[in-house]
Amino acid sequence: MELLAVLPRGPFSWGVKRTLNDLVSKVEVSDNAIVLPQGVEAQFGVFRSVSSVLLGSKVQTGGPGGSPVYLSGWLFNTSREFSPDQRVVSGELPLRSSPYRVEISPSGAGLIELPGYRVRNGVVILYITPEYRFHFPREVLNAGDFENYAQLSLKPLENGFHGTIDMNLRRGYAEVIVGGRVVEDQVFLDEKSGDFTYRFIENPLLVISHEKTLSPQGLQKALKGFIGLSGHGDFTMRLKVGKHKDEMTFSVGLGEE
Repeated sequence: MELLAVLPRGPFSWGVKRTLNDLVSKVEVSDNAIVLPQGVEAQFGVFRSVSSVLLGSKVQTGGPGGSPVYLSGWLFNTSREFSPDQRVVSGELPLRSSPYRVEISPSGAGLIELPGYRVRNGVVILYITPEYRFHFPREVLNAGDFENYAQLSLKPLENGFHGTIDMNLRRGYAEVIVGGRVVEDQVFLDEKSGDFTYRFIENPLLVISHEKTLSPQGLQKALKGFIGLSGHGDFTMRLKVGKHKDEMTFSVGLGEE
């Protein structure tokens, strides 16, 4: 399991960084548990953070007709919350399979929901379980008319899905978008037939940070620039050809479900 320490910045950072660095040096990870230093208690729960760009620069992307998106954020509006349950544990913290959600746009805005533990001084030890079961109510989407037509065929993979687009276009292009709760990701845009592979996070991750500073953009930097969608729950798949579109909701559960 890869360990990511997401450290805070600014005047709040000095004491918190020292606490985080001290904990990181003492935490041990086994196959199914996190082992804390003796005497440290933790409460299990879910950390959630949502951020949006208040001020930033826009550029036109997505080819003809593409929507402007933020590529650099100067100011974010960010909310954070750790929702605990009633269990308090100490010593060895189980790493049981739990759903998570990561949605991050190019700017770093988006949504993260990570299960894990809160320990002393607001430090959180969170984790990502890359176990997925993809369920598509349909494996084929169709969009267009008698002059411009495209078909998307989907195949679930262990950590994502593969899409094949067959089309007959006299003009325009076909577009495929995967959507989450707050972020949409364009995965295909072309005037010719083709394919794509969309992968969720593939390796188990342990994230150590502070509940008052962790954010989607902070996790993005720790993940070396991650952009896109990953996790469990409902997502949308949309195929567009000109003014025509076909859309469905698909779900992703834990691997053992």
